Parts: sequence; structure tokens; C-alpha cells
Amino acid sequence: MARKPETLCILQAGAAGAAWWRFELTPSGATPLSSGTLRGEFQEDEALAAALKSLADEQGLRGDRLLSVLPRHDLTTRILTLPTHDSAEIASMLRFSAEEFVPFSAGELIIDHAVLRGMPSGESVVFAVLAHQDIVNRHLALLAAAGLEPEQILLSTACLVSAAAARGVSGTNRYAVVYLVPGGLEIAVLDRERLVYSRGTQSAQDWEALARNPEAVEGGGLLAESGAEELAAEIRGTLSAYRRESEDGEGVEVVFFAANGGDLSPLCAAVGGALGRECLPFPPVAGDRGDAVLLAEGACLTARGLAPVVISLLPERLVEKRKALGARRLALHVAVFAGLVLLGLGLLQWQAFSQRGKVLGEFRSKLMQMAPNAEGIREKREQLGILRRQVDHKGSIIEQLATVVDAVPADRANITRINLDRQAGISLWGRAKSVNDVAEFAQSLRNKAAAEALAFFSHAHSLYEQQVDERGQQVFSYQIEVPLTDDKEEEDGGL
Repeated sequence: MARKPETLCILQAGAAGAAWWRFELTPSGATPLSSGTLRGEFQEDEALAAALKSLADEQGLRGDRLLSVLPRHDLTTRILTLPTHDSAEIASMLRFSAEEFVPFSAGELIIDHAVLRGMPSGESVVFAVLAHQDIVNRHLALLAAAGLEPEQILLSTACLVSAAAARGVSGTNRYAVVYLVPGGLEIAVLDRERLVYSRGTQSAQDWEALARNPEAVEGGGLLAESGAEELAAEIRGTLSAYRRESEDGEGVEVVFFAANGGDLSPLCAAVGGALGRECLPFPPVAGDRGDAVLLAEGACLTARGLAPVVISLLPERLVEKRKALGARRLALHVAVFAGLVLLGLGLLQWQAFSQRGKVLGEFRSKLMQMAPNAEGIREKREQLGILRRQVDHKGSIIEQLATVVDAVPADRANITRINLDRQAGISLWGRAKSVNDVAEFAQSLRNKAAAEALAFFSHAHSLYEQQVDERGQQVFSYQIEVPLTDDKEEEDGGL
């Protein structure tokens, strides 16, 4: 039976609005189902929660697997080189040195990391993420107020890098991805599909309006700049900072843009002119919806266990709680399955018992019908046996002994003892040179039955032959019985 496909929802929500994407997950991949944005300025969490609740009701999101994505500009990240490949040791080092990166103690933070690459020297290049618990808990409370419970809380940077690495950019080794998210801006630099630099800043810019009119100028005065020029200045500063920190001092070859929707080509052209560098929308893949789902594509890879960079910001208490809940659900499923198995076995046992009782009842009924006939047959067999014994008794004992002696193989067997019983028959003991001689003796006795009119001689048979030593010679001791009645006939008559 085919497994029912899962529906996955990717949600990114903040004060500047929300965006969502739904996918159908199958073993072969993820198929886009629907997507949309929630526009508006939500200064109060209650207003955003109400809007998300309405969205969940309209789109039926509560039955989906939900992954929520936090933007990079709300968190602190670092790319570090640490002297170990062990994930547990890396986590301990990050917690120990957390206060070097943020003005909070490790106990106030949710920390996670992803190993970007391991080096032959035993060191690891690590992407570390530090989020204050209040930010994550506030986000969880917002979703809970909307009736939503995320399976994971992901980081936008990890999703972007995973999607970019999965798509690949032919002919380009080092490039930057600029992600325009409502309420902020994120820039990630990749070298051969691996993250080497990341920066995020808050911004009140309306990216959709800027994409439609990149040359629009806000404010006035001699130093007034267009939105494209301001964005170019921000990107230039980030790329300069990266170039100073890079090992070879080289910059990126091309800058790619991604957003949650809209045509970015005019904006890329305007920013490229101000920046003096090639700027393009991030390359889409065949059958894709373009750069609009770059973030969601990375989250899908994470849900399917295929993402090269995974950051989870779900608090440890919820992780443990869900593990315990999962264990309870598994135990419940096992118990239900075991109960069904036992019930099935019980039903099979009851059915077998019922059928056995039915068969036994039919058998008893037939026995009751056959009992009178069987009793008559038994009586007739007894009468026939008596008649046979009376007939077999003719002939004197001398005649019977003479017949026995005449049947002995000459010079190959002898008789050491004879026992005569008028009710049982004749028993013979003696010695023979071989087992074949004993068999010949018994067969000769049976042959005498018709010739000598001694019918009961036809019952003659050997009881045993045992090899013994007699005066230094190996012979066979035997016993032959000649019963008045055939044992097999008596057994048949007793049924």
C-alpha cells in the first residue's frame, strides 16, 4: 500500500509581514502546491498572530508539517575554525566562548552549529549561530497564538546556502547571494558552493517597490541617493569586509539576487551599474518558480534530510518534550499493534476451536449412527473366531508334532523345546545355522497348513533370531510361534 504524501509548509513571519510556501513531499522530491505573502506592518504581536491565524484557517496549514524560518538579521552568526572534528566538542567550545561574540551568557542563548568542512589538520570550519532565547520564545509564542506549532525553527542563511549549493552555478566559483527579506537584508558569500561569509542587517526598505522602481529617491538634498544606490553601498561594504577577511584577498565574481517574489532584473541592472559589478537574479532551475522559492527550496531539502547546512533553533526543552512525545506515540502504536495481533490470534483460536467442536460433533453423530452396525460386526467376528478355533483343533497332537518335525530344514536347524497349548497354539525354540534357515522353517510350517489340513499352521511366524556361540560355532537361537488365531484378525475384530 502506497504511503500518503506529506504536505510541508515553510513559513517566514515577522513585523514586516509573512511569506509561506506549501509543498507535497514524495520519495522522489518536493512538488510546489501553493505560496503567498502576507503584507502589512504588524507592530504588535497580537495583530500578526491574528493575521497568521486567519491565514492558517484559509489555507488549512494546521494539518501540515510546519518549518518556520528566522531571518539572519535577528541573530548573530560566526564562521570559525576550531581544532576538532567532533560535533560535541565543537558545541562545548561554542558555549564556553559565547560571551566573546554576544553580550549574553551561554545560559541565555540557543546555540547551534554546522560543520562547513573538515581539514586534514584535524580542524573544522564551523558556521556558528547564537540566538537569544527571548527571540526564539517570542516567535514560538506568536505561532502558538495563531494555533501553529513548528516542527523546526530554521535559519534563512542555512536554507539559502543549501538551495544554492543544490542548484549550483555553472562557470562561477565564488559568488554572493543577496537575499531581500521584508524587514532586512542578508548577504552570503559562497566559494565552490560552500559558505565562507555571512552578514545580515535590518532595513525598512520596501523591496517590492524598489524592484519596480530602482531609481526612486526618498528624501531630498544634494546627498539624496536612490534605493538602488543605497543597496549597492550596503553590498559594497559587505564585500569589502569579506575581501579583507578572505585568505587570498580576492572578491566575488558575480552577485546574485533573491527575494520572496517579483522581477528582480531591473533592480539587478541598477545595482550592478552603481556597484560596478555583474548582478543577476539567482539562476532558476527547470520546472522551478525561480528565485521566489530559493529560501523554501533549502527548507525542503532540510525536511527531506538532504541539506548540506542545517541549523535548528528549536529550544532543547521542546526537543526533549517532542522526543518523549514521539516515544509515547511509538509505544502507543506498538501497544495498539500488539493488541490487534493478540485479538487476531484470539479470533483465529476461537474459530479453530469452534470448527474443531463442530467436526467432533459431526464425528460423534456418525459414530452413534454406526454403533449398532459395529456391535453386530464385532459379535460376528467373535463367532467366526470360535468357529475357526474349533475347525483348527482337528488332528491329534502326535499329528501336529509330526508335521512340525517334518518342516525342520534338514541338517540346518534343530528343535530344543516345544510348548503345546490347546488354547494358544504351538511355541518352538531351537538353533539354526542362519536367519534364512529360520525363515525357511517358518515358511515350511505355513505351507503345511493346506497340505496337512492344519489351517492354524498358516499363522506360523518367527518371533526372534539371536546370534549365539555354541561350542565355538556361531549359530542363531530362534523362537517360532504357531498361534491358533491370527493376531491381526483379532486386532481388526476388536475395533
